[in-house]
Amino acid sequence: MPTFREYTFRTLLAAGCASAAAAPQPLPGQEITILAVGDIEWSRTTKAPGMYYDAAPAGRSNVLWHRDDGWIRVPYAATPEARDVLEAALDTTLITEEAHHLRAHHYDLSFEDGQEEARYPFHGTADLLRDADIAFANLETPLSDDARWSGAFRTPSAFADALAWAGIDIVATANNHSLDAEGEGLLDTIDHLRRAGVGHAGTGRDLADARRPYIVERGGLRVAFLAYAQFVNDGGSSFATPSQSGVVPMDPLLIREDIARVRDRVDFVAVSFHWGIENSQDVHPGMRAFAHEVLDAGADAILGHHPHVPRGIEVRDGKPIVYSMGNFIFGHGHDYWMDNIAVRLHMGAEGATRLDILPIAGRGDALSQPYLLEGEAARTLLEDIRARSADLGTTVRIEANAGVIDIVR
Repeated sequence: MPTFREYTFRTLLAAGCASAAAAPQPLPGQEITILAVGDIEWSRTTKAPGMYYDAAPAGRSNVLWHRDDGWIRVPYAATPEARDVLEAALDTTLITEEAHHLRAHHYDLSFEDGQEEARYPFHGTADLLRDADIAFANLETPLSDDARWSGAFRTPSAFADALAWAGIDIVATANNHSLDAEGEGLLDTIDHLRRAGVGHAGTGRDLADARRPYIVERGGLRVAFLAYAQFVNDGGSSFATPSQSGVVPMDPLLIREDIARVRDRVDFVAVSFHWGIENSQDVHPGMRAFAHEVLDAGADAILGHHPHVPRGIEVRDGKPIVYSMGNFIFGHGHDYWMDNIAVRLHMGAEGATRLDILPIAGRGDALSQPYLLEGEAARTLLEDIRARSADLGTTVRIEANAGVIDIVR
């Protein structure tokens, strides 16, 4: 079996792949900010596909299949009655990963109309998002009203307008939930984002369409966003092909080509990765090696998400790697989730100059309407991120309720 390193960009470079061209020189003295946040999902209900459970508690083998019986798993319909039965058995049965949807904490909220519901989660952070020159997020749900709901999430299309209202300019749509409403839902998502004026990267009507960068120009500087996913929930059929809509896989061949193709058209290339192990704050050495070679291929920053918890930040040769920002907005919560981070990247003609780490509330009901943390809660999270970043060779200083990384080349 080939090693991870045998699939990295050094191998591709040795094989003769084209190198990135030099960027054009922007006007001197210009500086803009990019605010990046983590996962956004606002379905407010979850639908576990299949609702299969692996083992029954004592005396309940007539209700739930017992692993030792040698019989197939039986499917439970996604109905309130089935949910009640399965929730009652959770403490005494071995169950599959769908259980966390049943155990999720759902918020006690009601709204007058769809617009109020869609805008609600942004009321605590809209000013922060709007103050940035460019605001980026990972959109962890399809936006569709009618497409077949086959995965965990599906969010009404009104949420596209709420993203624009809140000040979000660009979303990554390459993630494991991109096809929770199947192919129709993916195309609905693209259409609703375009209608609302929100850019997207990482999905498309075919592989070529999905690989297109989204380019934003602010203050005389042009920034390209590319997005990729390490995995999808159906095991791979949601990845785009030359003749099929879907998600761009985290394929190093594609990444190198995409960076090289856009490098000479822009001043800054930001690469979004949906990657890593859920609910783990550890950074695998292979993840670091992969990130380093993406930067060596011409990217200027990596914006990571998926783990649902924040991780340390690394700066390599003046280029930041944000391994995970954690959650930002979610339609439900879990007791094992924690507070999260946003990052504000300052960049000028020569690239990134400073990175601010902003602590974002994420415990309890906070994911329904997050806000900037202050005081002891902010300090606790920032101290953790500082320690984890130090393990990656990066120094973070804490100023009031924010962390600061001075980027020196």
